[in-house]
Amino acid sequence: MKKVFNAVLAAAAGIFAVSSCCSQPELNGTWDITSVAGEQVVLSDSLSAAAPFIEFNTAEGRFHGNAGCNIMNGTYTFAGDSLSFSQAATTMMAGPEELMELEAKVLNALNTAATVKTVSTDVLQVCDAEGNVAMELTRRAEAAEPAAECAAETAVAADSTAVAADSTAVVPAE
Repeated sequence: MKKVFNAVLAAAAGIFAVSSCCSQPELNGTWDITSVAGEQVVLSDSLSAAAPFIEFNTAEGRFHGNAGCNIMNGTYTFAGDSLSFSQAATTMMAGPEELMELEAKVLNALNTAATVKTVSTDVLQVCDAEGNVAMELTRRAEAAEPAAECAAETAVAADSTAVAADSTAVVPAE
């Protein structure tokens, strides 16, 4: 009986271990595209504002981002480790050759996407049907809540006003 119990316990632990390491990653949010077709995305300072990114809206199954020169939008399907994108709708602006080449690679990576692998909670690899890494995504740190910043600034301003009011009240009138 003890052997059966230990076997059941070991099987349950194995199932838990496999399911926890292979769980579906959380896509929602903004991800910087840090490599495409095996090449790191490195832009000069003058072009850094055009760095490619993709933002997933999991509630609607939509994506939005920057492919290099142009804005891209579309839908995606994500289940298990399977990931596919619709044909991205993009604006049609021209840009520096470096960005145009990067954009072509990003759009190709979207078109060939078949699966996603979790490297860490903040890094994903989008792979083609053969398992080759088409692009790597790094989760963008979320900005602080604007409402919280405004509330803090208002509190500081209110404290400053109170101090100024108190200090002017002690100045004797002549």
